[in-house]
Amino acid sequence: SNLVARTTNPSATSDGSAVLASADDLGRQLTRPFNARDLIASAYVSATTGTETTLLAATAGAMFDLIYVMCANQSDAATRIDFRGVLAGNVLLTVAVPASGTAGVALPIPFPQTSSDTGNAWTYDMPDITGTTVNISALFSKEV
Repeated sequence: SNLVARTTNPSATSDGSAVLASADDLGRQLTRPFNARDLIASAYVSATTGTETTLLAATAGAMFDLIYVMCANQSDAATRIDFRGVLAGNVLLTVAVPASGTAGVALPIPFPQTSSDTGNAWTYDMPDITGTTVNISALFSKEV
C-alpha cells in the first residue's frame, strides 16, 4: 500500500479510527520506537530509605514495560537499586550506583513488567544507608 508523505504531524484522531501509514518527503517510512506518545509514562522519585516504595502507580487492566531508568546518587556511599514489577515480587532489574555518580540503562526493547498480571505498580528498593539519596528517573511503555 502507499504511504502518505509528511513534513508535519497529522491531526489527532479518535481511538479506533483508521489511519494511513506515513513517510517522510523522500518516501522513508516513519516509525516510532516502543509505542505511541500517549502510551508512554514517566516516573521520578527520590529514594532515601530501604523500604520498598512505588515508582510508577498501577493502572487497572494495563502493564507498563520499562524502557529506560537512570539513578543519580547524591551521597558518598555506593548503593544498588532493585526494581520489581509488582509489590513484594521478584527483583526484575538491579542498578548498581556508584558514590556521587549515575548509572542506568536505556533498553533496546522494553523490559516486560510481568508475564500475565495487569494492574500492578512498579516499585524500587535499596539498602537502608543513612544519609543516602538516589534520584530515579524512568520511562515506561503502556501495554493494554
